[in-house]
Amino acid sequence: MELQQGYGPVPETEGSGRSDSAASRRAVPSEQLLKGARELVILHDGCEYVLRLTRQNKLILTK
Repeated sequence: MELQQGYGPVPETEGSGRSDSAASRRAVPSEQLLKGARELVILHDGCEYVLRLTRQNKLILTK
């Protein structure tokens, strides 16, 4: 059973439609990405995206 943060356990059912690539996703804690900062710039395909940590402890990704 997979634990979905903030929502409790999510049961895995047979034939749930998960592909092998989805099952092998990496999980990286936001603290490791942000390293104490409140913003992180992500470069992707020539564009800049900003990942922000809000005062309500939510993450927002903007272009």
